[in-house]
Amino acid sequence: MSQRYQKEIEEILEQVNEDAPANSGPSRKLRPWEAARAQSMSTGQRPNASFRSFRLTIGKVLLAGVVLLVLSPLLGGLGLMAPAAWGGIILIIGAYVVYFTKPRRQVERRWRGQSIEDEPEPNGFSRIWRWLTRG
Repeated sequence: MSQRYQKEIEEILEQVNEDAPANSGPSRKLRPWEAARAQSMSTGQRPNASFRSFRLTIGKVLLAGVVLLVLSPLLGGLGLMAPAAWGGIILIIGAYVVYFTKPRRQVERRWRGQSIEDEPEPNGFSRIWRWLTRG
């Protein structure tokens, strides 16, 4: 058995040595998906970053509200001035309310790898409130 493994290892090493280019580039040819990933990593982007990077944040909602308010007079010719203005106001107020009601993340205090803070049992109202304000 060990002779067979030894022979396979030698064959693999020979193939690697034959395929290796003389320049200082990578020792093997990258597959298409590996090349795309390497290129996106070199530019600082994750693969499929255009889809995954969009996160709805409070700042983006606030910005959308301000943009709607600013553009509402321009949409007056189309009869959309009032809906755009109301939509912008609702987005701004909603972002403001969520920002100040959302609980802040606190650093968990630990001692020797164990949490030293006891969390209270959530009641029904706090569960509903947490579900509504979860972000």
